[in-house]
Amino acid sequence: MKIHLIKYTRSLSIQLIATLLLLVFATNGTAQQYNDTRVAVILPNVTQTQRPGEATVSEDTRTFCRADTFFFISSSTTGRKVNHDYSAYLQFSLASIPEGAIIDTVDLLIYLKKVKNTSAVFEQGVNLYELNRPRDNQTINIADSSSSAMSLVSKNDISQAIHLRPDITNGNTWVTERKGNFYCILAAEEAQTYGYYTERSDDMSRQPKLVIYYHMPADQIRKKSWPQYKYDAQHTAMQGWQSNTNPTGFRVEMPFFAGPNYIKSDPILNDDKLMMYYVTSTSPAHWLLTLSQRGKQLGASSIDGAGVVKYGPVADRKGYTYCLTGNTGNLLNVFDPNSNMAFSRELANNAQATATPVIGFDGSIYISTDKGVYAYTAQPEFKLKWVYTSGTNKFGTPALHESEQLVYVYDGAAGKLIALNNADGVMKWDVNVMTTFATDIPVPSVKHNKVCITNGLRRGSSFHIVNAFDGSSYAKVVGEPNKVSQPVIGTNNIYIINNGRLEAYSLADGGTVPTANITGLNPASTLAIDGNDNIFILNTEQGQQSLTVVSPGASIFPSVAFPDSDGYLTGNRLMIAPDGSLIAGNDNHVYTIVPTGFALKGDITIPDGSFKSEYLYRADGIVKVSASTIANRQNVVIHGGKGISFRPGFSIQRGATLVCKTGL
Repeated sequence: MKIHLIKYTRSLSIQLIATLLLLVFATNGTAQQYNDTRVAVILPNVTQTQRPGEATVSEDTRTFCRADTFFFISSSTTGRKVNHDYSAYLQFSLASIPEGAIIDTVDLLIYLKKVKNTSAVFEQGVNLYELNRPRDNQTINIADSSSSAMSLVSKNDISQAIHLRPDITNGNTWVTERKGNFYCILAAEEAQTYGYYTERSDDMSRQPKLVIYYHMPADQIRKKSWPQYKYDAQHTAMQGWQSNTNPTGFRVEMPFFAGPNYIKSDPILNDDKLMMYYVTSTSPAHWLLTLSQRGKQLGASSIDGAGVVKYGPVADRKGYTYCLTGNTGNLLNVFDPNSNMAFSRELANNAQATATPVIGFDGSIYISTDKGVYAYTAQPEFKLKWVYTSGTNKFGTPALHESEQLVYVYDGAAGKLIALNNADGVMKWDVNVMTTFATDIPVPSVKHNKVCITNGLRRGSSFHIVNAFDGSSYAKVVGEPNKVSQPVIGTNNIYIINNGRLEAYSLADGGTVPTANITGLNPASTLAIDGNDNIFILNTEQGQQSLTVVSPGASIFPSVAFPDSDGYLTGNRLMIAPDGSLIAGNDNHVYTIVPTGFALKGDITIPDGSFKSEYLYRADGIVKVSASTIANRQNVVIHGGKGISFRPGFSIQRGATLVCKTGL
């Protein structure tokens, strides 16, 4: 088979060819951020106390174990026989565990509330008995069963979680063998009576939870695409696709003009489509608008029923989008990949959102509100895992550690960067940044066990790099007021603008690193970075609106200007698409910034067997593709300035994606 795409002068024709190729070669969605190890926290669907010994226990034991807001474990002995008078049944859905995940560790956490017989010699030892089916209100007899985990429970120190860790014999099949649910009975062998918290108790952080550590094999998850600027869970501003060459110039196109209407959110790039909150001058007024990257309208869903979008949209790894709506941002609305309403729920305790939410890899949702930082399980379950409150509750958008064991958030009232345990919301450490905010609260960035923060949402006077696990300082940069930018985090370094100059700091130890000698940069600029560590700097200052790219080791920095006559660029509206184009805009326009040339001027050949995933192959000349195969789950873009040719024997497996572009 041979396909040759000649140069087209009209961008729409180029996009049409690329779209046709996508249809021929098939796709199953946009690639997503990937890390080796992650954690999921799952709350129980059912927590019950089994009471088979109710008729034989003492009245004071029955009274102690009466409250339904707790579960109880109590045993007695008759001779040498142990009677499980009270035991606990717990049931968990495993639906939020990503398909294909390999389970490393399962840890059931329960929390002691009260002890009946504190003078007893022995402390209770809790045994976990896993079941292969739900209880269905039947009494489960465990007399002859073998437990799969056991833990001793101190009757004196009741503040610590009790950990029950069953052995994992096959992490590849652990979820499928359980058909999506985990059922267990908890019982004791000693003549003791203890009460434990449930999800019905008065402390969300101490409800039972299943904490599952897992990793994704490289061939089962797409690695490095990125659905939205800065609102990925780590806020690195890095789009991880790499390329074989760098652009040498750009031009600005305006594929979408809103006319009398308004684009009221930062657009997101979700499943290779632009999505944004859009307000029209006629009824219905509120819409989720979907565009191609060339500005063609692909869909528009009225959300008048939900009302004004306060924060969002943001996207999860499955292509669902999330908006906090209403004048107070108290309603979470979730839309499926076709922009149909999938789920809607009010925030607990009449809370009002105060910042853009963050979605975890397992679909967990983290929202800063006027009642504290809320952590919810994935929709449609949407259970409140925990709440962290500071009293004043002035928080910015949270960030997640790459493993999602920790949640980071800036406390604007206290001027502190805070790390929270994702299992229970308990503060692990805080760092005093010394700058307070009532609004426009800074957002942390996280990578390779480092957390970065500038003491300002767009720009500030200081920049901090701290250890993600204990908050110890690696580096602190003190500059002049409003002269320090937000960071971007590349492969090995962190970059900021400080007093007009680009500076780099090592992710390993926070030390300074040589970088390109460029000056005159605006610290209020929006920054983004690609997988080759090319830094894109969008200056939104009146009279100087421009995009500049700084490549590693470069001394020439390609730049393109934006006319002030089309309005001023807005906020964080800068994204890098996998095909190497960039997207910016304001309330009336969407701009695309497309390369006009590459450092590779001639033809290139992609050799046999050399396709890399999340990779952009491009050149000014013809890109020649050998008799290779793009494997399942690989994602490739090919951009040939003068065309693309395919040798006989080229193929693409189902599940892979290929986008082809020609022309400059």
